Amino acid sequence: MLTEILLYHVADGKLMAADVANLTNITTLQESNITVNVTEDGRVFVDEAEIIVADVEASNGVIHAIDAVLIPPEEPPLIWYFFSIPFEAENTTVESLLEGVDYNALLYYNATSELFETPTDLEPLKGYWINAPATVEFDASEQFAETERKVAAVPPSMKLNQGWNAIGSPVEEALPADTILLSITDYYSKVIGPWVPDEEGTGTYAFVGYNGLNGTLNENQVGTDIFEVAPYEGYWVYMKEEGGFA
Repeated sequence: MLTEILLYHVADGKLMAADVANLTNITTLQESNITVNVTEDGRVFVDEAEIIVADVEASNGVIHAIDAVLIPPEEPPLIWYFFSIPFEAENTTVESLLEGVDYNALLYYNATSELFETPTDLEPLKGYWINAPATVEFDASEQFAETERKVAAVPPSMKLNQGWNAIGSPVEEALPADTILLSITDYYSKVIGPWVPDEEGTGTYAFVGYNGLNGTLNENQVGTDIFEVAPYEGYWVYMKEEGGFA
């Protein structure tokens, strides 16, 4: 925080008071802008601080003394979204599918290596994490609504490893987990999701579904006959042994 505040007081380049007075804003080394205002009587303000001593020459620039500490603006929180694509796109590259999206990170959990990896393509049946500023409001169903879809000769399938796997729905309608996960019904014990983000940058999983349980244990623990798997959402499924998801 101290580094951010100090860099917010420094501009790249030598700006004399006369130069500052002719600007509307200054980009700081903290990479934010400070606003410049000049009053009718010639007083110069940067943000809410007034320049009270100007043009103090130094060996590495020029100093302007101000009458207050400048505080950089707070960055909006970064929010994680857990999503999937319930179809195979004609162009599967991340660059194409996420064109125009301002995001910080994109991750996929590879259950084989047990590591999070940065994908270069987005594929059906897989669940992906994307980290974006709160101002973005990432919505996978809207993002991919106009995506050109590939007509697949064979339905997609993938191997799920023992342990946790990140998956997505293979169809574009919400169905019970018993139906969606029919191909692995003998191999998984539970499914968790969808992820519900919040404005603080954290979130929670809405439900836990237990394979072999019918009905409801409590408000968020249910059987897979009730647990709903929705398109465009990401889910975690725990495999007791390897199985083929299709």
